[in-house]
Amino acid sequence: MQTVGLIHTLEQCLNRMQTVGLIHTLEQCLNRMQTVGLIHTLEQCLNRMQTVGLIHTLEQCLNSMQAVGLIHTLEQCLNRMQTVGLIHTLEQCLNRMQTVGLIHTLEQCLNRMQTVGLIHTLEQCLNRMQAVGLIHTLEQCLNRMQTVGLIHTLEQCLNRMQTVGLIHTLEQCLNRMQTVGLIHTLEQCLNRMQTVGLIHTLEQCLNRMQTVGLIHTLEQCLNRMQTVGLIHTLEQCLNRMQSVGLIHTLEQCLNRMQTVGLIHTLEQS
Repeated sequence: MQTVGLIHTLEQCLNRMQTVGLIHTLEQCLNRMQTVGLIHTLEQCLNRMQTVGLIHTLEQCLNSMQAVGLIHTLEQCLNRMQTVGLIHTLEQCLNRMQTVGLIHTLEQCLNRMQTVGLIHTLEQCLNRMQAVGLIHTLEQCLNRMQTVGLIHTLEQCLNRMQTVGLIHTLEQCLNRMQTVGLIHTLEQCLNRMQTVGLIHTLEQCLNRMQTVGLIHTLEQCLNRMQTVGLIHTLEQCLNRMQSVGLIHTLEQCLNRMQTVGLIHTLEQS
């Protein structure tokens, strides 16, 4: 048709081929266009397919590009989709990638997003993952962040969790830290809580430790408080124990002080 000057544009060509029933599917169309040398680049191909109304959705586009072997890797796919203006936001991108089966796991997703430069900071990452419904619980979030190497220390973890609004109370924080295995001992827990500024007074500390079930007996409590340097004198100890309601009678007080080795003789008592 080109030889005898009947067809001058690709649009005319495609319209004509459809009119006379020579082209029935996009695969056939692309194969033919490549065969006769009318399409040389993917950009041209996509632009043309959109122009003549053969492609209406991104799903169709990606499926067809894969069918004819034009797209082989996610990187190529994202680069091309961005080039021809089919993808404008990360949400659209992730939704589409999931729809056509290019992304199956969060690890793959984060790796790819970083590869093509769509995600630069953890905050952006978490916000986006939440936006597209990939992360539903803090446990999943922390596990994933550790998997892809975005979080290396508890301090970083707590700072980030607070930054993106995932942690609001100390109870939530301690429960979560224990759930994902970041805190194993009370010493570590108190040290970390102090490091990130979550604990300011002994009362808060004891109340919190009891709330999350880390302290069950007065002995444990006193031992721990001494271990982490929160209690230095017997006076402080008794005042604090009374403040938080752990000691109610003098008998209990003397028995306890003797039990934990703070009082040894009647004279001392």
